[in-house]
Amino acid sequence: MKPKLLLCLALTLSGIFAVQRACGYVAEIQINHTNLKTDYSFLKIKTVRLNFTNNPVVFFTVIVMPKDKQQQSKHFEGHLDIYDASLKDSREIIGYTSVEARKLISIGGPIMNEIPERLRAKCIAFQFGVAVKYLEASEFTVEEIAGEFASPTDYRLNLKEFADEK
Repeated sequence: MKPKLLLCLALTLSGIFAVQRACGYVAEIQINHTNLKTDYSFLKIKTVRLNFTNNPVVFFTVIVMPKDKQQQSKHFEGHLDIYDASLKDSREIIGYTSVEARKLISIGGPIMNEIPERLRAKCIAFQFGVAVKYLEASEFTVEEIAGEFASPTDYRLNLKEFADEK
């Protein structure tokens, strides 16, 4: 019995059996104008076109309402994938970055007036900008992790679809 215990201890210390969050699958959902406010957590996607340089930029604010009241901004991760559609291989990545999830009340601004007051403290916001020339093939993904052992849900947004919102 002792050799088995020593083997397990050795394997654990070597990292082979290191404790990590294991997920059975990742559910991936494409968000568009049709399903934006249905069963999913998204409340609002707001864009502002900034033309103060030679390279116009679209600034995005993506607001998410957690379904579970216990969820906080740490349960959400944002990932921005920037692709150049003018290249021969439109899936050639130009940039990839994480976007911080913040409580809506910490960003403030005029968007606060568009969310009902009773929901503001519960909402999570992501903010980022993308040059107009990269919108065609670029995506933003919000990963929602409901709990330590739950499988994550990825929500994908094609940025071009939401770039022209008023």
